[in-house]
Amino acid sequence: MGRPIKKLYIGNRNSTGIGGEGVASTTITGAGTGYTTGEAVTFSAPQLPGGTTATGTVVATAGAVDSITITNAGSGYTSAPTVDLSGEGNGDATATAALTTSTQNAIAISAYVPGGSSAVVGDIVSQKGSKTYRVTTAQGTGECQLVAAAIPTEGQMNITATDSAGDTYYVKKLTNRTAVLLRATGTEFETDAKVKWGDSAILNTQVSLTN
Repeated sequence: MGRPIKKLYIGNRNSTGIGGEGVASTTITGAGTGYTTGEAVTFSAPQLPGGTTATGTVVATAGAVDSITITNAGSGYTSAPTVDLSGEGNGDATATAALTTSTQNAIAISAYVPGGSSAVVGDIVSQKGSKTYRVTTAQGTGECQLVAAAIPTEGQMNITATDSAGDTYYVKKLTNRTAVLLRATGTEFETDAKVKWGDSAILNTQVSLTN
């Protein structure tokens, strides 16, 4: 199958043992009344299996919520969780959460695992063949075939590459050093071009892979 990709780039995309992200911060959209500093905030559960639910506490002045202190960022979020303050104060404060955007080595994928219901973000567990990978998403774990398609169907997955202009390609085949590309919005490289890949894109030389 050619030289497989390095273990550095497969598996979980952060150090917590699960892919996805944690909660970086919250923005108060309604201060509410009757709140006390230190009261607990409830975040919704992460999307990826094995993830940890974020936790936080209120910082309040004269009963109004000023901010939320993140006491545990959690893990396994593929989209921002809801923030529930209804059990604190008068229950009328509101907030939105933002996820971390840290650079991670492991490659992000979109995969439709066998028995799942759709293609969703996930992690590569291991490489089984030149285009076959064992992957984990919020819908389970299974083997998927790498395809150069915008929306994978059951048993398929995709990987997106980006050029120096920020335009995209689908990866047709991936080895330790190069990716064979199919144009999406990108024009820097031709379809079927074999291009170096890494953490950053270099004009006419290298693409970056979503991680």
